[in-house]
Amino acid sequence: MTVWIRAYREEDRAPCLAVFDANTPAFFLPAERPDFVAWLDDQDNPGEYFVAQGDAGVLGCGGIWLRENPTDPAGFVWGMVHPDHQRRGVGTLLARWRLARLQTLGVTQVALDTSQHTAPFYARLGFQEVRRTPGGYGPGLDRVDMISDLTGQGLGRESGKDHP
Repeated sequence: MTVWIRAYREEDRAPCLAVFDANTPAFFLPAERPDFVAWLDDQDNPGEYFVAQGDAGVLGCGGIWLRENPTDPAGFVWGMVHPDHQRRGVGTLLARWRLARLQTLGVTQVALDTSQHTAPFYARLGFQEVRRTPGGYGPGLDRVDMISDLTGQGLGRESGKDHP
């Protein structure tokens, strides 16, 4: 399967919402959808958004948020892969793309929050858990805060386990 990463475009809105919906309620709660819609529709976001494109269309999406000072932590936002394409390397490609983009921008630390279901995936990419809040997103979905060092110590240190 050929997959490439490209910048999000307005016509990607519906396919990205379909990816979100396909991951609800396993990875996102229905109440989070308006926040995702607001992120997609906000032309003044302090970041960038990307899609993982394949022959079948949009397979996943994910973004980065930035701060004015590149030495302040930046982060990942709204990363997801359609369940039909999970555990095939799409998520890894999208995450590595975003990490490389942040490095290019001079960012040295990346923060993210995710659920207990995807925290192990990010741990294999070098992210370290710094806090866990049971039910932090809602019933059954813990919030796991993670951080990665992009100065060379954290990026690319994978455990050797299979990725989702």
